[in-house]
Amino acid sequence: MWGSKLNDDDLGKILTNTGLAQFGDSLLNFAYSIALTETTHRPRGTKVQDKILADAAARAGLRKRLPRRVGRGDVANSLEALLGHVWLQKMITLEEIVLCLKTENLDPSENFSILADVALSKLRKKP
Repeated sequence: MWGSKLNDDDLGKILTNTGLAQFGDSLLNFAYSIALTETTHRPRGTKVQDKILADAAARAGLRKRLPRRVGRGDVANSLEALLGHVWLQKMITLEEIVLCLKTENLDPSENFSILADVALSKLRKKP
């Protein structure tokens, strides 16, 4: 799955992988804390709300790749799993993640949606 061209089944396995979601949760919280710290010029540590991640995942089209009956937490987890996978595969750097999240936007889910789009495009380009 990891070395060949990505198909919908492979993407579905990535999006529903709980280990990747747990890792991605920590990665995104850390990256978002860095982005906030750099933007506000004061140390910040925060947890990204599931609502923000779920909205971003839906905007990026991840929701339609999940099983029918899943809650907001599972939709949020899909974005975390995607980012965890892409980072672990060295397809995106922490700096790229932070840069996406630093973009000034009134709706933080928009930044996470852009980040999901970037991750998906990198995943699809992998040989």
